[in-house]
Amino acid sequence: MIKIEKIARYPLEYVKGTSKERRDLACALNNKFFKNISKNFKSKDISFDRFQKTLDETSPFSQNVKVIENSDNGGALTIKVNDNNTGITGYNMLIPANKLSGEIPLTTAEIFMHESAHYFSFMTNPKTVARIAKVYETKLFLKTQDFYDDILYSNTPLTKSEISQKLDELLNRLMPKERIDFLQNSRYRLKDELTAYKEGAKYQNLIQEIHSDKICDKVEPMDYSDFNFENKIKLLEEKLANEIKKCRNL
Repeated sequence: MIKIEKIARYPLEYVKGTSKERRDLACALNNKFFKNISKNFKSKDISFDRFQKTLDETSPFSQNVKVIENSDNGGALTIKVNDNNTGITGYNMLIPANKLSGEIPLTTAEIFMHESAHYFSFMTNPKTVARIAKVYETKLFLKTQDFYDDILYSNTPLTKSEISQKLDELLNRLMPKERIDFLQNSRYRLKDELTAYKEGAKYQNLIQEIHSDKICDKVEPMDYSDFNFENKIKLLEEKLANEIKKCRNL
């Protein structure tokens, strides 16, 4: 069983409360990070070292995230495990750089604030990280990740009925416990993505207002409405409630 080491989460007494309270705490920490990083943009770019230092200083406890340049244009937050693959020890935050300066442009705030939102969410919601680890550990990831990528985390235009039908087809190939684990994990992942996209868009606009003198043209944040996260989350919750009811009636 993969264990979440103490360094990979905030103390339980700090993150106690409801799911909403923990989400609000993560957003508050992300807001604190934004205020700190915004002050450090003395030009249109910031060095990776300065970005890393600011992120470390914002964290109230463990400094367990490594900021890495991503060769692609997107961002990602990945989980680090120990050599024995038995414990989660921290995170890697991949963010793109200006190809000329090798530094992080303020116009990519949508990306780096999206990933920092994920980071603070993981640190304040260890159960979410545990669910992700469980999906990998039980090999459920191999059975379901294509569906998650192609249907749930996709802006492919599908009706709720079409998604529901495809989801039922997947669930029918899984064992009852796997269905519940997949639905719970997918629901939390989509909720986390929805929050991260909202955070990224908000701070993309705000940082360009604050530093309008440092940029030539404003970069509009991505329109993520096509992902239809809200309706997909509702559908997952409906399916999850149904699966739990069926298990209780066995």
